[in-house]
Amino acid sequence: MKSTQGKSTQSPHSKKARPLSRNRLQFGNLAMRYYKGNNYKTALRLFRKEIELTRGLLDALQAIGYRDSQRVLTPRQAQVIEEYLGEP
Repeated sequence: MKSTQGKSTQSPHSKKARPLSRNRLQFGNLAMRYYKGNNYKTALRLFRKEIELTRGLLDALQAIGYRDSQRVLTPRQAQVIEEYLGEP
């Protein structure tokens, strides 16, 4: 019998809200969080432009493996974006 001592019993699929930086996140979904009220394509374009224009953000992302064509962000990349742009 396996011991569950010290392990979380919460399901990884729980509906409880989690901080942005703990999950892999679709780039487009994050763009829509930052640009609510815009359509998907516009939100993507504005979000990519924001990343390019925010001083130091693109360099910080590229230092941890970000590519312009990336569709899924790692938890660390999402965290860096949040550090530079604030919470969506």
